[in-house]
Amino acid sequence: RGFRFPKHVPVPARPKTRLDLVGEFFLAWGGVGYVLFIVGLVTYIARFVACPAVFEEGYCSDLNLLAIFLVSQVILPSNENKVEHWQRHSVVASLCRSMYGGEEEKGGGGEGEGRGGEDDDEEEEEEDGGKFCVECNRYSPIRSHHCPLCKYCVLRKDHHCYITGGCVGLGNQRYFIVFLFWATVGTAIGARFIFLYMDAVVAPWYPFGWVQYIAPVAVGRWLLGYDPIWVAFTCMAFSFAVASCIGALAFFVTQMFYTLHGYTMFEYHSLSIRDAYDGDGKSVGERMRLVFGPFWPLSFIFPAFMLKQKLTPEIADNLFRVRSKLL
Repeated sequence: RGFRFPKHVPVPARPKTRLDLVGEFFLAWGGVGYVLFIVGLVTYIARFVACPAVFEEGYCSDLNLLAIFLVSQVILPSNENKVEHWQRHSVVASLCRSMYGGEEEKGGGGEGEGRGGEDDDEEEEEEDGGKFCVECNRYSPIRSHHCPLCKYCVLRKDHHCYITGGCVGLGNQRYFIVFLFWATVGTAIGARFIFLYMDAVVAPWYPFGWVQYIAPVAVGRWLLGYDPIWVAFTCMAFSFAVASCIGALAFFVTQMFYTLHGYTMFEYHSLSIRDAYDGDGKSVGERMRLVFGPFWPLSFIFPAFMLKQKLTPEIADNLFRVRSKLL
């Protein structure tokens, strides 16, 4: 027979220190602060410093509309990227509550049938619809994964994003991808204006003037007294813009790759999940509507909050009724 460990032994939580609170604050808001800093810095230098020095004022005034549009595309969906959004408001949360609400009500009655040690009944219930999350103390869909940082289960989890301060899942992946798209466009345009400004004012980029545009080189030249501080500051802004553009573009391409294949990043690299099913959706259109909702091209023009995701019966079955012990 042997000794049988209890399923869950509550461990007293360690009191949080000030260092813990500071760490949680930077985990939640450090990436958001970086995004706001880059958006403000690149927009200001490109519009009010670089453009007037290279182009006519009329051209720069027309740039105001483009700057407002780009910044709004990045900032407006930020509320939808919060970790609480899909849990409270999205259609996914409604599906979860309607599917598992009855099970929770049955389990909350305190009757000793299900908890009396009959593991077969519990395993059958988990296999039929979901799994029990000890941290959340509730049943969750089989395709959900608990995030220790967000402290709740994320349906169709892609990854935990430190830039947005929370997990990217089915409810907010659409806004994350659109954010990446417009962040790529905005930083590319800003980097172009700053590059033309440095080419005209700092040093011609050809053949080796571009080396001075690199942030560490510019800071070193400022410390050695070769350049004023405003040159180093402008070169730092240019380096930030280029690095952010490359990073956002790489993430956008990978996100679209996983979306078009019917997986998330987390699921695509999980062999057990990929062996269990072929991906959500039978066509590219179904997979795009699953993430972006109907009329999905509109999501790339403006935040289409009113267009909710479309789940076909097959996709819903994959999300909530996958019968695989490997998951």
